[in-house]
Amino acid sequence: MTTEAPKPPPHQHRIAADKAERSRLIGGIVIAVIAIWFILANTHKASITFWIVTVTSPMWLALAGTFLAGMLVSLLLTRTRTRNRGK
Repeated sequence: MTTEAPKPPPHQHRIAADKAERSRLIGGIVIAVIAIWFILANTHKASITFWIVTVTSPMWLALAGTFLAGMLVSLLLTRTRTRNRGK
């Protein structure tokens, strides 16, 4: 005789989802603040090599570009994962 574990009421499931969403939001804000602080702390010039071409730009610009590219990749991967989960 197999007994199934009781399922939590629907409102508890929603509360857990809200907590997870809030945790992700707080984590994202913390990461953004640390990234912005790091970008503002590095203002000197840097040489950046893209395969063959080397450019000199302010370090904050390179860091901001890298941060934005990471956010874009994260957004694209999250959308793909969410879309595939719905199938």
